[in-house]
Amino acid sequence: MSEATTSVEIQDLVVTQGSFRLEIPALTLPRGQVIGLVGANGAGKTTLLDAIVGLSTPTGGRVRTLGFDPVGDATTLRRQLGYMCDDLPLYDVSIRLLLELLAGFYPTWDAGLVAELLRRFELDPEQKTGELSKGQGARLRTLLAVAHRPALVVLDEPATGLDLAGRRALLTTLLEVTTDSSRTVLVSSHQLADLERIADRLLVVRAGRIIANELTESLVGDGRTLEEVLLERGAA
Repeated sequence: MSEATTSVEIQDLVVTQGSFRLEIPALTLPRGQVIGLVGANGAGKTTLLDAIVGLSTPTGGRVRTLGFDPVGDATTLRRQLGYMCDDLPLYDVSIRLLLELLAGFYPTWDAGLVAELLRRFELDPEQKTGELSKGQGARLRTLLAVAHRPALVVLDEPATGLDLAGRRALLTTLLEVTTDSSRTVLVSSHQLADLERIADRLLVVRAGRIIANELTESLVGDGRTLEEVLLERGAA
């Protein structure tokens, strides 16, 4: 695949963190898909995402995200990348001021989209971020990840703190916002039923290795759920 058709390319990646070791000999993720990343706690999901978005420096190997080195080309990449995790720090200011501050960093910031998501997510622009509940914080962080309509959206446990209705509303909105043949969503979540419903492709990680990279319809089927597949493969 060329850079025009891929969102992530990995060759001989090694990331070591204490006694843990992530090893990925080769991985190519196409553009224009929703890709679910699943596996047990400690399997290496967040370690992989950190390498993809440039939050960690690999011990060895090569990562290209949207054609860029996530560490060396961090400033350029971040204009095209949206990232969210459930503990991403937020300045303790009003939501309105936070949005105004961040808008200046992104030429593609979509004020109309932001207004719509504030309404859908029931977020009060005058509320301070330090006063938000866990669920409200998750919705705000997701809004910030997509407000500039990035080419790649990376979400690490985006539905933390949300009830079933909240998760469905967030994921439905996310899919509507990111529907584009050139836009990719990479999402790690323990909400397996949600991923099974929205993901075009699934990556299964076990003990620092990717043991499956398949279309959802190929991996899950014949009456089996994603949870059952993970149990069969020792990745639950």
